[in-house]
Amino acid sequence: MSRFLILSLLWCGCAGSHDLVQQYGGMRDVLRMGNTQSRISFEEMCSQPHAIGVGALSELQGEITVLDGHIFVATTPDGLSASTTSGDKKPGFATLMTLAHVERWHHDTLPDSVPLEQAIETVARSYGIDINKPFPFIIDGVARKYELHVINGFCPVATPDLAPEEQPWRTRGESTALKVVGFFARGQHGVMTHHGSNLHIHAIIYDGDGIISGHLDAIEMESGSVLSAPDL
Repeated sequence: MSRFLILSLLWCGCAGSHDLVQQYGGMRDVLRMGNTQSRISFEEMCSQPHAIGVGALSELQGEITVLDGHIFVATTPDGLSASTTSGDKKPGFATLMTLAHVERWHHDTLPDSVPLEQAIETVARSYGIDINKPFPFIIDGVARKYELHVINGFCPVATPDLAPEEQPWRTRGESTALKVVGFFARGQHGVMTHHGSNLHIHAIIYDGDGIISGHLDAIEMESGSVLSAPDL
């Protein structure tokens, strides 16, 4: 096998392993550089039990959220509406995926009156989790307010002059019950997280008409929300 082929395989595969967390692709590589090829299949994501993950479909055709082995796929055909499918066995691939497999969780009340990153860090430290290594978390509760998007083939930051039909679908809400699925990843800007944040977070919202899921741009949680952190 040639040296070039070996390097190509490494480039297209797993971008890195951080003990509990595996990373496929990277934010900068995928969103800025446009390397949106398939890197991991749905089947591979759930080849081990209790998978949890956040990421994007290959070619940036939508958002992927994985919760306890259940895959939620959010897509938008035109930037004007979006739909989420879950529980089916259709094949699929991600170009960007942060993934872990967690069998046991600690559950604690999310601290109030502090920024979300700080609240997650406080709970993680209380359970002896090394906050300098990436780890997943789940939040169950009510969002005081939130903003969410579903990507639609292009990163709007890297390509700001998108046509309307190529724009992400966006929504926002208040006083909404939801689940937050995410990763705390200090020092992983441009790889696991966007610059300026140590979090990569998605939401799953169950409403009367179905499921809404996607990437969270902003969120504030009400008092009494429950944070789950890995029991290592």
